Amino acid sequence: MTIRPKPQQPPTAAVERRIEELIEKGGSVATDEQPKRSEPNRTSLVQLRLEANLIRRIDATRRKRTVPPSRHAWMLEAILDKLQTEG
Repeated sequence: MTIRPKPQQPPTAAVERRIEELIEKGGSVATDEQPKRSEPNRTSLVQLRLEANLIRRIDATRRKRTVPPSRHAWMLEAILDKLQTEG
């Protein structure tokens, strides 16, 4: 016994009309949007590789404070201090 696929019925006029409407509708062209550089409060991820000895020195310095800041906060403060003295 041979198995055959179910015969396909030709699309009705209504289905063809909907297909044609979709094709005629079209769409927009895809664009490669770049982030706006003028946003002042936008943050960016920065990777920083440091030697273990330097990290130990940073941590020892942080622990000397009454309320030690996080490593991130300490580095951000150091960067801002450097920018203030050189800027």
